[in-house]
Parts: sequence; structure tokens; C-alpha cells
Amino acid sequence: MAERIKPTRSGLFAIELLIAVGVFSLCAAICVGLFVHSEVMSQDSADLNRAVSEARSAAECFKAAGGDVLRTAELTGGQVIENTIFVSFDENWEKLEPGAESAFAVALYVKPDSGYTGASLSVQRYDRNGGEAVGTTLLFWEIAALEVAS
Repeated sequence: MAERIKPTRSGLFAIELLIAVGVFSLCAAICVGLFVHSEVMSQDSADLNRAVSEARSAAECFKAAGGDVLRTAELTGGQVIENTIFVSFDENWEKLEPGAESAFAVALYVKPDSGYTGASLSVQRYDRNGGEAVGTTLLFWEIAALEVAS
């Protein structure tokens, strides 16, 4: 008759230890993924806060200039192309010279109406994929500046 081998306590302990290490590894992998995701969320939040700040600054310059495109561009340090003012920023939100490749941009499209000047203000984030830049809108506002009647 074949003799049956009895499992020993050390064999059961090794299996239990392997299971515990596996569960610990799974939990550690989940935690690392959450930390990476939280870092991305933190950076997105910081970018959105800075976008709101820069958009508010551009809107205040537009209102202070009474809706005048050239005066607004002068106050914001932007570049005028047709009826749109562009202010470019690098990845650290430092202003760039007009025409430079930017990571973020504030665009203020001025549209004159009867009695007041209105504008569409947007903040874009540009991500480089290969050779082309893909823009994502961080925020979009409609603003107005009262004109002084002459």
C-alpha cells in the first residue's frame, strides 16, 4: 500500500506566508497607482487655479481699457491678431514673447456690439504629441466692458 505523506506545519506556514505577501503586493500596487493619480490631479488643480488667475487678470485689463483691443494688449503683454489678443505662457506660467511655443495661452476674442464691448476669453493648455500641439480648453468666459460714450 502506498504510504500517504502528511502535510507538515512548516508547509502550511509557507503557503500562508505566500498568500500574505501576494495580498500585500496587491495593496501596495493599488496605493502606488493612487499616489500617481493624486499627483496628476494636484497638477491639474494648480494649472486650473493659475488659469483662473490669469483669465481674471486679462478680464480686468479688458475692462480697465474700456474694451480697447490695443490698450488691452498693452496691459496684458499680449499680441493682437485681428480681433484676438493672445498671451502665451510656458509650463511654469511665465509669460513668453509673442510667437513662442507655449504650454498655456490666454485668448481674448473681442466682439463689438451696440452699447458695450463684449469678449470671449479662453485659457488653453497645449500638449505636444510628436510634432503637433493639441489644445485643451481649461476655462471659457464671456465678459463685457462698458464703452465710454463720446
